[in-house]
Amino acid sequence: MSDDSERLKGFLYEKIAKRKKQIHPEHSLRFNHDMQLEIDCIEWALQKIEVNKIPNDRLERVVRATIKDLEKRKDKAMIRSDTDDLWTKIESLQWVLFVIFAIRSKKMVII
Repeated sequence: MSDDSERLKGFLYEKIAKRKKQIHPEHSLRFNHDMQLEIDCIEWALQKIEVNKIPNDRLERVVRATIKDLEKRKDKAMIRSDTDDLWTKIESLQWVLFVIFAIRSKKMVII
């Protein structure tokens, strides 16, 4: 596995750990739900790297295609909670794209 993939994995694991610390029973159910959705999306990306052995450039294409699909589903959603969930997923995957871009362009990434 390339150094870039290892760096990406590191950022993804850090983001998951950070989000897990933010989930707390005293927070609103919606907040905790959104944090869990974000974790799920990032874990999905990690699975693509670790299980499917997808390199960053291919992962970028897969994430972009997934975002397009989620955007189509968001546009057709009829229930506010569904729209909110899809937005959270889209934003989480856009963050993954940002990290991939930052690693590829050798820019500093701050989480």
